[in-house]
Amino acid sequence: MARRFPARRLAGVGLLLCVWFWLPDVAGQKAAPKNDVSRQNPRRTLDEYFLAIPESYLPGVPRARRRTLLRPEHVTVRDERNGYLQIAGDGARPTVTVAKFRRSDGTYLIAVTADYEMGSECWLLDEQPGGFVDVTRNLIPDYRRCEDFEAADCHVYELPRYGTTIVVKDGEGRERYRLAWRGNHFERLP
Repeated sequence: MARRFPARRLAGVGLLLCVWFWLPDVAGQKAAPKNDVSRQNPRRTLDEYFLAIPESYLPGVPRARRRTLLRPEHVTVRDERNGYLQIAGDGARPTVTVAKFRRSDGTYLIAVTADYEMGSECWLLDEQPGGFVDVTRNLIPDYRRCEDFEAADCHVYELPRYGTTIVVKDGEGRERYRLAWRGNHFERLP
């Protein structure tokens, strides 16, 4: 003979299940950052980082078009395992490279380069609860922008696909020096 549960008990069990599924979402929920980047989520994909970069860093690549640029015909390299993404440029927009550097606390520093026809720019972005913070000048010794490849003081930062060392070159492609990632900062190598 089947045992019958009173409707009141079933309603109570149903209410408890609803609270149990709902409660962790509410209790652990924090306000979402403006650009949807959180220090608590180190498992973001490179595509998500690319989409979240503020437009002020990539004015030639507006956010409205970025999702289109993630299609296979525009992506030169997508290597999630090594934390490296490169999107081909054309005459109207730069070639953009995004690389992740793992910190000792498990979070990531995001490096972004934009290579234009006549120059190159590099940024190191620290993910904070309110968005990205530019820490380039704090972490790269002797940082310089390269507005013109023919300038004598041009520094072009080549992000690594393998390893964690940035190669710094002059405008003609000759190596000047290297920057080795040490878990929380870069160290200049001869």
